[in-house]
Amino acid sequence: MDMPLDQSVPATPARRIWRTWRREIIRGGVLFGLVVGAGLFIRSIRIHVPSPLGALGSFGDFNWGDGDGGNLFGGGREVGDAWDYRALIKPNQHIWIRNTNGPIEVVSGTGDSVVIHVEKSWRQSDPQSVRVVPVLTERGLTVCALWEAREQRNEGGDYRMNGVRKNDVAVRFTIQLPRNVPIDASTVNGGLEIDGVSAPVEAATVNGRIAVNTSTGPVQATTVNGSIEANMQTLTNGDVRLTTVNGSVSAGLPVQINANIDAETVNGRVETEFPVKIIGKVSPRHLRGTIGSGGATLKLITLNGSITLHEAGATPNPHPGMAPRAPRHPHARIPAPERP
Repeated sequence: MDMPLDQSVPATPARRIWRTWRREIIRGGVLFGLVVGAGLFIRSIRIHVPSPLGALGSFGDFNWGDGDGGNLFGGGREVGDAWDYRALIKPNQHIWIRNTNGPIEVVSGTGDSVVIHVEKSWRQSDPQSVRVVPVLTERGLTVCALWEAREQRNEGGDYRMNGVRKNDVAVRFTIQLPRNVPIDASTVNGGLEIDGVSAPVEAATVNGRIAVNTSTGPVQATTVNGSIEANMQTLTNGDVRLTTVNGSVSAGLPVQINANIDAETVNGRVETEFPVKIIGKVSPRHLRGTIGSGGATLKLITLNGSITLHEAGATPNPHPGMAPRAPRHPHARIPAPERP
């Protein structure tokens, strides 16, 4: 007996499950890949923050959602008296600022002394349970916020806290930085705003945005949840590295630049205002090649977000107290990449 040509073959149980759930299965597979990739990424980066990151559960008002570390100096929290510190910094010295729960802001200072202003906020915990400790050595100045913990270390940028007790105190740093002094600043829950400085910058956080505006790079910035904006009017020796997991990456670079570029995203696009001689295949999500004659390495990475390379702005952030923003340019056609 002949079968009609339009009669379909009965679906097997596996086929019925695939037809019903294929969208959820694909979505789950993509999400699993992103989670695994994020985990590998976090393990691969080096960040000067307290270990382990599980200590974040010890702090109040922690919020992954907004990329700003939550509202740590509002929402009914008490704010106490400020702590101020000043120290003369020699031209060959560095400054390290180490925080855990709270933001860091750095602005251009006057004279040869660094001026540090620290505020604490809290709901129920004792603000005296968090100490702000400066350590001045021949190498430079380290200032750390130290919560009560089983183990503490604070010297030369080495900042460790293990066994942090439950505590909702937050700390906000504001630093006036002398000219030509490099700074290395890190926190865990909070953003970093570094504006109008004139030396290389290292900035790191886990939950927060990073915005840097310096007349002299390079900049190395790392976060997990938050965008990165770095504006460098000139570059000295050294590589630029901007990495995040969830957020966009924007790099403002000198007009005349010779560098090797390696920019990659998983969910987003890579766009550049600079002509790039492509190495390898052309991809909207991965750009590898040279700008000019090549030189220092520009490493820009995100998993969820777009990457933009543009000409650096010539002026610092005109709004003190606000995050420096990458300069906005009128929409223009991106120069076509050049093949070798």
